Amino acid sequence: MTTTSSMFTVNAGALLASAPATATVTAFNDVLSTYGLCLPIIPLRAEVTLAELVACNSGGRYRLQSGPIGRYIRAATLNTADGPLAIGGPTLKRSTGYNLHRALAGQGVRLGEPHELTFNLRPLPRANALRLVEGPMTSLLMLANDLMAANMALHALAFDARGLLLVEIAGFPAVVERQAQQVETMAAHYRLTVTSDPVDGWRHWEQLAQQHCALAPEQRLDVTLPRRALTDFLTFCQRLISSDVVIWGDVGVGSLHLAPLPDPKSYARLKAQAAAAGGQPCSEFGPPPQPAYPALTTPGRTTASNLIADLRQVVGTRYLLTHPDHLAVYCQDASNAQAEALPYAVALPATTAEVAALMQIAAAHRLPVVGRGAGSGLAGGAVPSPGSLVIGLNRLEQLTIDREQRIAQVGAGVITAELQRAAERVGLFYPPDPSSQTASTIGGNIACNAGGPRCLKYGVTADYVLGLTAVLVDGTVVRYGDGLVGQGEHNGLAQLLVGSEGTLAIITEATLRLIPLPRARRTTMAIFTDLVAACATVERIMASGIIPAGLELMDDTTIAAVEAFLHIGLPRDAGAMLLMLADGEPEMVEYEAAALADLARAGGAQRVVVAQNATDEANLWQARRVISPALGRIRPNRLGEDISVPVSRIAECVSRIKRVSAEYHLPIVVFGHAGDGNLHPNILFDARNPAEVARVWPCAEAVFTAALEVGGTLSGEHGIGTLKRPFMLKALGERQIAVQRAIKRSFDPEERLNPGKVLPV
Repeated sequence: MTTTSSMFTVNAGALLASAPATATVTAFNDVLSTYGLCLPIIPLRAEVTLAELVACNSGGRYRLQSGPIGRYIRAATLNTADGPLAIGGPTLKRSTGYNLHRALAGQGVRLGEPHELTFNLRPLPRANALRLVEGPMTSLLMLANDLMAANMALHALAFDARGLLLVEIAGFPAVVERQAQQVETMAAHYRLTVTSDPVDGWRHWEQLAQQHCALAPEQRLDVTLPRRALTDFLTFCQRLISSDVVIWGDVGVGSLHLAPLPDPKSYARLKAQAAAAGGQPCSEFGPPPQPAYPALTTPGRTTASNLIADLRQVVGTRYLLTHPDHLAVYCQDASNAQAEALPYAVALPATTAEVAALMQIAAAHRLPVVGRGAGSGLAGGAVPSPGSLVIGLNRLEQLTIDREQRIAQVGAGVITAELQRAAERVGLFYPPDPSSQTASTIGGNIACNAGGPRCLKYGVTADYVLGLTAVLVDGTVVRYGDGLVGQGEHNGLAQLLVGSEGTLAIITEATLRLIPLPRARRTTMAIFTDLVAACATVERIMASGIIPAGLELMDDTTIAAVEAFLHIGLPRDAGAMLLMLADGEPEMVEYEAAALADLARAGGAQRVVVAQNATDEANLWQARRVISPALGRIRPNRLGEDISVPVSRIAECVSRIKRVSAEYHLPIVVFGHAGDGNLHPNILFDARNPAEVARVWPCAEAVFTAALEVGGTLSGEHGIGTLKRPFMLKALGERQIAVQRAIKRSFDPEERLNPGKVLPV
């Protein structure tokens, strides 16, 4: 249900709301609280507007738990010299061209003044607890480290170096109560004084923020450091500056604010010391510098006879492929797209430096360049242009987990599932889980802003990118983002590269955010007689204050195919099935699993099954996992599509797809991630039947039209590539396409990077 007031529009069932950019987040959250929802960005200065928060990519007091505001922007209307410009859209997932709405945060791109902003929302925590801890700075920092290591439900670790630490825990009541007691026990170990739920506990930090922001920029320093560097940096500060300088921040994310600084020399020394410790400027209270696109050079042309020798000198004979049989292997991805002709060569570098050298050679010869990962893409994005240099990134497979900082530093060639396993071995979690995770690479995930079932609760790949290393078209190596909390200078440019499908730069390395591994999980299956009842239940779940870790939908055709394949007792006449996953702390999971079952029954489910053990879990998800082989019994071939529609219009869109199926005489099964409206219509056909083959693409076009006409987008997570490129103008309109073309030209003036992809001619 969507509700509109004089200022705000709230769609509680889709976890979305829109507000004027001039509204304060305080007023916005006051309205959202009546729905049990919030934008989890609570600034320390109540008068700050949404536009100001977006300009700084601020995170407020809950940066530790919720991150900066850029994670929540879904759409915007901007005032520009040419009139209003709308970017983004009303769906939680969209992989349709450049992420202009995300790049607004921190002013990664400056397209105009925000007029209206649309945000993804979160349920209000059911309970919270504050603990004010007093004692020596060193002991407080040790306590903070222990609390982080315990993987608690921490929302904030606000710090004042004069001897105060405010610990806030929020979430499920039983968990909050248990962990608040744990804080007191751990503080007692260091002989620290604890005040439980202090009155106006945040007022001290609100006053610090007001005083800090009242000073001139040259009198204050805002930095984010690796957490392990905080103690040494604070010790350095105490030696260098007087006690009149107030040092405070959130030690959970490593952000510190220092003021008033006595002179420019002290400012310079502190900034240099922070940089030497791995720190980055923090934009919490002020916009970062204007993004500087590196000046691109135009190398002179060298003789073609030297080209192969030059490439071979970079990667060696073994890793430069030129034989036609070898090149043919790289002429397709997992989609139906085919290359028009062979690429010139395939190079397989092992380092960013080698990628940069290859790009410099390609620039000198004006060669088109196509970056490639595992080739698991479903939109033709990695299919090479004729005569291009393909740079395969699979050998960039370095992987380091920093458990203390909760980050992973990975090469573009790291397999997604390998990163997930490495994180889980140390009690951490990398949530994005595309279905190709056992084969797809992190570079490809970033290029398409991949998602998966868990993205409803945890977000898509972009939400985990803290920093990127990339090579521009002329061979320049750039590093965007702070690699710490995703809030520093040029973080907006990192977000711009996410989802750009290799058309702006070649991504070679990434720093990714990790979170604590959920301690428990439980799945609930619900079977409905009709699709409309299942979709209405999805809306009720989303408006209930529970966000499942997975909320999967299977339509009647899918259920029938799976039952014919598995014979597990699914009713062949069922209209739809929901698989609902709860995860987190054990007390919360028990409550949420029961609540999801009750919501399903109230929504008319004819059968509800709640897993009781790991075997039950595996059995319930088996139906979802075998969809692909099950569909082969209906037709040997399929075109797997990927659309994203507003949650409130899933049933309408699926009904329209059923009519498309009947019109084109091709079976279409629909399954996908119901909680975020990301559907995967699969058009089934027999490639040996020319008549069916001829109907496939007109049928797909009708599916895309249905998605767009209900307010959806062409792609939620697969990208545009070549296959959906003809529909981009219809999807985005000429104004937004023109903006994206301008961005493309600024990064790639000769349009040599993955040419013929994403943007229409």
